[in-house]
Amino acid sequence: MIFATALALAAQAAPAPAPDATAAASAQDEIVVIGQRLKEWRGTWRLVGDKVACKTLKSTGDTAIDAIGCQAMLVCIGPEVPAIESLAAQAKDKVVFKQQLDAKLQTLVPCLDKARTAGIAGLAKERGRK
Repeated sequence: MIFATALALAAQAAPAPAPDATAAASAQDEIVVIGQRLKEWRGTWRLVGDKVACKTLKSTGDTAIDAIGCQAMLVCIGPEVPAIESLAAQAKDKVVFKQQLDAKLQTLVPCLDKARTAGIAGLAKERGRK
């Protein structure tokens, strides 16, 4: 009986979880949710002059999450515009150009992943402040 009372008192005296720990868990949850929603996003890009333009084809329903997908394309494909233009100029036909472009775009996957990860973290942090 004394042990049960002591245990109950100890449980009451235990400190509540630190707000920072709760906030960190909440931010981590937000990162997971944003990441899952971004997986559903679909977009396309094209060259407009010497710039990359992005268009959302399948929205997540959240413009901030959609923007992460487009921003990743702009950041990663933008610097490759001269190389893409060179491929287009040198290609013998559309089939060859598409094959070469697909190969080039595959090299950008790490950049796209990194840009999306940074965008997800930034949005989760921003939403955690609200």
